[in-house]
Amino acid sequence: MYKIAGVLCILAGCIGWGSMRIGQEQERIRHLRMLFHIMGQMRSEISYGKHTLPEICLSLSELNDNYYKMCFKRIFERTQMESSSAFPEVWEAEMKSCLERLPLREDERRTVEELPKTLNLREENGQAGRVGQTETFLEGRYRQAEEACENRSKMIRSVSILTGLLLAILLL
Repeated sequence: MYKIAGVLCILAGCIGWGSMRIGQEQERIRHLRMLFHIMGQMRSEISYGKHTLPEICLSLSELNDNYYKMCFKRIFERTQMESSSAFPEVWEAEMKSCLERLPLREDERRTVEELPKTLNLREENGQAGRVGQTETFLEGRYRQAEEACENRSKMIRSVSILTGLLLAILLL
């Protein structure tokens, strides 16, 4: 009786671990898609709205996603309150704290964090083009992750079940 309960607990734990990994992959896709849409909105605000980056952060603070909403709100508030701070440093610090807990890869995180450092151009078209490059990078990453997600999910689920069975056999 105890052996059966032990086997079921081991299987449940391994299946739970696999489900957690699948959830992390889906969460990564969701955040990549959201960052892609944010970059698209930034690009259009720069090129068509002729807004500055702090103003764009204010408009982005009205997003439906509370996670990014608060991040952009803090960026806007800090740039307004700390006039001595340069926008790139404020952006990098806030984005670093915002993105560090997300299941993004290091290059994806770094691309978003260091975006304002590459926007040295004074003209809108150059800035919009650079934001467009970041947007294209994020789009490629989230589309690639979406395509691979179903196969990875099946593989992770299978490996977690097989691992649970193997552990159950070895421990009994």
